[in-house]
Formats: sequence, structure tokens, C-alpha cells
Amino acid sequence: MQLLLRALLTALLFFGSPAIGDPAPTFVELYRKPIADSEALEVVVGIIERSGASTTSKHYHPRGEYGVVLNGSITIVSDGSVSTTLEIGDTFYQSPGEWHIVSTGSSPSKTVVFRVVEKGKPMVVQMP
Repeated sequence: MQLLLRALLTALLFFGSPAIGDPAPTFVELYRKPIADSEALEVVVGIIERSGASTTSKHYHPRGEYGVVLNGSITIVSDGSVSTTLEIGDTFYQSPGEWHIVSTGSSPSKTVVFRVVEKGKPMVVQMP
């Protein structure tokens, strides 16, 4: 038993503790309004808050997403290879259906996002 405990402690020292999973970002909806010329579409504005050292799962937005980093920094990896790090005040656009992963540095981040969505449809689609 002591040998097993020593082996586990040694593994933790060399490899670090196992990740339990990053907390999901928090989305706070600030505004939702129908688009004047469309019965099916609406605009949604919200704040995404992410804890420090977190990474989202791979996902996309069916109608795209515009954003501005308000606090901290984020790194967006799009389509598997393009990596962009954004700081306070930087803006971004994710094309409709463009899958991406978002991560933060060691500090929390806050981003305001603007999305056009189809009424009754999800704003975010998780990729398998």
C-alpha cells in the first residue's frame, strides 16, 4: 500500500495533478431583439466570463459571432491551426460554422459578444 502511495505521489510531482475539467464559461445575456426585416432572426448581446487557465470545448456559432475583449486575454484557435491571441480592446469575428476553441491565460477574462441567431435555435453548437 505504501509503495502504491509513493508511486502516486511521485507521478503527481512529475506530471502535475490530473485535470478535472475546466469550468464552463458563463454567458450573461444583456440584450435580445428581433431583426426588423426578418421574422426568423434576432440579435443577442452578452458577456462571456471565463476563469483563468480555462479552455472551451470545440464549438461553432451557426450565424457567426462578433466580439470585443473587455478584460484579460483570450486565445482563439480556429479550424485546427490558426491561433490568435487577443488583449483588452481587441475585436474578433468568427464566421458562421467556423469551429474554434477559446482559452485564457492564468487570469480570468471577460468578452462582450454580438450574435445573430435564429429564433429558437442554439447560439452555440458543440462539436464531437
